[in-house]
Order: sequence, then structure tokens, then C-alpha cells
Amino acid sequence: MGELDSRVLLTEFEGVRLGDARLDRRLRRVLTQLSVAPSDSFPEQMESEADQEALYRFLNNANVTADALLKGHRERTLARMPRKGVVRILHDTTEFTFEGEREGLGGLKGNKKGFLAHVALALSADEQREPLGVMGVRPFVYQHDRAHLTNSQKVLRLLRAPRVKKKSSRWERLALDVSAMLPEGVDALHVMDQEGDDYSVFSALIEKGLRFVVRAETGRRNADKIPLDTVLAQEPGRIFRQVSISARSEKQAKGKRPARAERVAELHVRSGTVSLRQPPTATEASLSQLSLQAVHVFEPWPPAGEEPIEWMLLTSEPADTLQQIEAIVDHYRARWVIEEYFKALKTGCAFEKRQLTTLDGLTRALALFVPMAWLLLTLRNVARDQPDRDGLEVFTAEQIRLLRALLEKRRRRLVESPTVRDLMLGIAGLGGHIKNNGDPGWLVLGRGFRRFADAEEVWNLSIKRTDQS
Repeated sequence: MGELDSRVLLTEFEGVRLGDARLDRRLRRVLTQLSVAPSDSFPEQMESEADQEALYRFLNNANVTADALLKGHRERTLARMPRKGVVRILHDTTEFTFEGEREGLGGLKGNKKGFLAHVALALSADEQREPLGVMGVRPFVYQHDRAHLTNSQKVLRLLRAPRVKKKSSRWERLALDVSAMLPEGVDALHVMDQEGDDYSVFSALIEKGLRFVVRAETGRRNADKIPLDTVLAQEPGRIFRQVSISARSEKQAKGKRPARAERVAELHVRSGTVSLRQPPTATEASLSQLSLQAVHVFEPWPPAGEEPIEWMLLTSEPADTLQQIEAIVDHYRARWVIEEYFKALKTGCAFEKRQLTTLDGLTRALALFVPMAWLLLTLRNVARDQPDRDGLEVFTAEQIRLLRALLEKRRRRLVESPTVRDLMLGIAGLGGHIKNNGDPGWLVLGRGFRRFADAEEVWNLSIKRTDQS
């Protein structure tokens, strides 16, 4: 599997030129070694001490920029888009935390140190939700130089700050940048969670004619200061669909996401037009009032003791018919894919375990792992969404032969003509996955890839020695 990953991963960096042929050669060697076992540490991934030292020099080289490293992946992402039609652009921010002192990191919640990255992930607009690639990554650090200010001083400073200096501006700026890069005939529909529910964001997107679906904050009110759910309560409700709700343990619960039991929820929906008025904090917004479509998805009768499922979505899309409403909801439902992408970065690639001492070094390393995490996500999605796809389209015949031998030692059988899903479950089995436990997680997949890569290296060496004798 490592051999395949290396070939595919290198294509994601085609066209990357760092201004020095030696740096370009080093990039290719680094990628080949990183791809064998993405979750391993840098010392484990590098083949020698010389390679390890060269990697650290590479990541600390001021001539190597994250934007230059991501150029090839952006171009490949654009090439994977349909020649016409709609693509979803999923926006979200994640935080990366690191142990020890690192130059340039900022403070995060819980007295942790790290930085945040705002990401735009392109996704197909159909039910396959195929990850096409990452169109943009904007790292940023929280500044806490306002701790000595009073609340009124903080508000005044916020009002006086230009829009580009406000953290919330990242939502519309990246959306505008991504839309400007799209091929002719391709239209973006931007999907954002509640952090994107900002009047200035809506104003900028509407002014530029961008399409969007954004989940509204729970307390969002209209121009007359009436809660949106109260406004939409005047519209007729209708049964929408039944959906399976996954369980959420106490450990997984956080913030506004309480623990819950697995169940089937019957959802209802209402929709209508709502108006928003420019708030005092959005002085830079060019539109004084906005008219949006609102879609309220809710569970009227949740089981006793369970929080009801509820989404309030604000959108540029028409929401008159049930078909249009379903399309809006499905656009938002696709947002979970970017959360899986972040898991691929943090667990599958173990980015937060990287022992680099500066923010600049970490952001360069992030640029190397961005396409790698996309590849891991894609492989897992193929196994889930196209389970019957011929395994020979993803693995070589020699790799399948090796995997079969490794599984036999564990008393697990690989079918004669395995599908992609058969192979992915086989890899997961090497990592300790039990068939009856559902789909494997990122950690067990990463462990399985490591064991397979180790075995493949020994396998290839033995073949090489046989050929030479």
C-alpha cells in the first residue's frame, strides 16, 4: 500500500517548484518516505540520520513556503472537478495543539499552545461526496494582547478594526479566493457551520454572487429581532425524512454537542424568507439589509431525555419545494466530511506529534500532510462508498499476494478476487480491527498500514536478494 500511496502522493506535488533543483529533489525523497507510514514520527519515517537532518533543514528553509508546496495539490484538485456543474466547498477551522515550547505558537483553550488552520475542502455535489482535494489552508494564531482591556475598550477596538484584521473575515476571504480559482463552467456552493453565521460574511458572499448554505446560531434573530424559528413557525411544517442518529459517548460530547443514544429520528421541516439587518459591529458590510432563505429542520418528538435534532440553515438557494429543501439539507449534511478530514490529519498523519520547534516549520509540515490526509480520506471513502470496486485498481497483484499471506498468519481469509473494501478491512485487520466492530477508525487503519508497510519492505528486499543470487 505504501508503494501505491507514494506514486499517487507524488502526483499531488507535480508542478511544485521551490526555486532550487536540490529542494525539489529533497521534496520528492521526503514525500516517498513520509507516505510509507503517515502516522509514524519523522525519525521513524526517515531511512537514515542524514535523511532526518535533511528533512529538518528542508522544513526550516525560508525559501520553502506552504503556499508553494500546496500549489500542485490545488491544481490536481481543480483537475478532478467536473467540467461543468456544482462542487461543494466545505469550510471549517480546526486547532492543532503541541507539547512543549515552540516559537510563534499562540494560546488555545485549556492553557494549551498551538495554532489554528482554516481549511476549504472541495467535495462532489452528489451523494458519493467524493473528496476532490483541499483548495486552501490559512493558518493563524490567536493574539491575547487585549487581556488588559476593559470590555468597552475591546468592543471599541473591534469596531475600529478593518474587516481584514478580524478573525471572522477568514470565512468570506477564503470563499472568495476559492471561487476565483474555479474552472469556467464550475460553480461553488460554500458550506459553513455556525462560526460562519456572521452578517459581514453573508454580505460579502451575496455581493459577489456566491452560493452558500450556513448553519445559523441557535439564537439568531431577524431584522425585527424575532427568533427565526418563531418566524418560520408561521409556515406549514411537513414531514421531511427519517434519519439514523449515531450514538455519541460522554467522551465524544463537547460544548453544545451532548451525549446521546443511537436512534432513528423523524425530522420535520419548514422554510421561508427572512430578513437580517446590519448590526453595529458590521460597519464594513456594504449591504444594510439582507434577504435570505431559511430552512428549519427539527425533531418535534424526541425520546425522553434526548436533545432534539435541530438545524437552522440560512442559504442563497431557493427553498420553495421539498426537492429544493432536500438539496439544501444534503449540502449541509455533507459537512461532516471535513471533520473526517481533520481526523485524517490529526490521527492518520499524527500531525500534532511533530517535534518541530517553530510555527513556520509546523506550517510547512502541514502543507506536506494536507494532500496525504486527503489521500487517506479518499481511500477510506472508496472502500465505504464503492465497496465492490476491483481491488486491483488500488493495490498491485503483488501487494494483494502479500496481504493474503499476512492475514493467513492471523487466521483471516482474503477472498480470491478481493474488492477495495475487502483489502481495506484486511489492512485494518493487521492493525487489530475485528470484523464485527463496524468500519475501522483512523488509529487502527494507521497501525495496519504501518505493519503492512514494514512487511512489504522485507518482502521487497527478499525478492531483490533472490533476483541477485
